[in-house]
Amino acid sequence: MELLKYIGEKVEYDKEGQHIWGVSKNGSYKKIADIRGWGAIQNLFINWDRSINLEKAVKFQDDLGKFIQDAINEKIERDSKK
Repeated sequence: MELLKYIGEKVEYDKEGQHIWGVSKNGSYKKIADIRGWGAIQNLFINWDRSINLEKAVKFQDDLGKFIQDAINEKIERDSKK
């Protein structure tokens, strides 16, 4: 099976579940990836009192998911023009 047929027409990042979903032509969804590494991500945003700035950590995780979504979608678009 071709990779693009497996992934679908595009991918979408679901920030509620931290998943990246492949979306087919008929609108069905297939989980492609999870945005993992919360332990590492949260430790990037430790406050002076050793607490975690959850707002910044969550935003970083979502920005990472969106970045990966955009990169895959750009690749799908480029490959579909070949």
